[in-house]
Amino acid sequence: MKKLLFILCAILAAACTTDEIAEHLVVDGWIEDGGYPVVILTSSVAVVEGEMDYDDLQSHVLRGATVSISDGDNTYKLMGKKDDNYFPPYIYTSYSFKGQAGKTYTLNVKYGETEASAVTTIPAPQTLTKIEPNITEDGATIKVGFTPKEDSYYFFFTKRAKKDSSYLPCMYTLVDGSAVSGAYEGIVFPGFDILGSEYKWHFESGDHVSVRFCTLDRETHAYWKALDDQWTFSRSPFFPVHSGAPSNVSGGYGYWAGYGSTFYEVDIP
Repeated sequence: MKKLLFILCAILAAACTTDEIAEHLVVDGWIEDGGYPVVILTSSVAVVEGEMDYDDLQSHVLRGATVSISDGDNTYKLMGKKDDNYFPPYIYTSYSFKGQAGKTYTLNVKYGETEASAVTTIPAPQTLTKIEPNITEDGATIKVGFTPKEDSYYFFFTKRAKKDSSYLPCMYTLVDGSAVSGAYEGIVFPGFDILGSEYKWHFESGDHVSVRFCTLDRETHAYWKALDDQWTFSRSPFFPVHSGAPSNVSGGYGYWAGYGSTFYEVDIP
């Protein structure tokens, strides 16, 4: 059986110690401007020493839940479906509507006797003023630039063609607009795949990279900031974990995020 060194960040946001046997509902969900919602539901996993079997983690995926989203005017029911582009490979989604910047979305989940809810607003997307390959002696990254707004937060995801099945979070790319005066320039590293092998800090020659540039609200920034800190101060970004990430989910753990997203394509020479 395939062994996993890392556990999905949303599960770890509510991870229990070995002395805490109660399982909790964990939400890993988002909706972006112009995109369909995606919600992954799991139960929390006790943090134990050693590796965990893939099948053991699969048993924590919650199927058969009742999931809906309201935009204040309409309520949409999400359907569960297998999707190998994500881990765990089971999502709840709806193709009857797409997210719109400026709108507020309320997520409601019911699984057995457990009910959870969360609210998020999609911030207005922002565009980059610079995005280009950055080739150095150490390897290839992507150089980006933009002018942050004081009351906004930003984060990057990347997806490499033929290598990544979905957009992966890029650690060290969080930007707090209130902490930047004037234009900002930074470096984007490859996104981190929890199922991948040893992390590589650079893109490879010939990579075609899709870059997802997101505007975040304060709560979503706090969530990714906690995981960014774990990346910095732990041997790995997701294991071991000694404290949970912030959550905006009432009745559960995890996060429900609204992203104002813009997308770019970069070819690495």
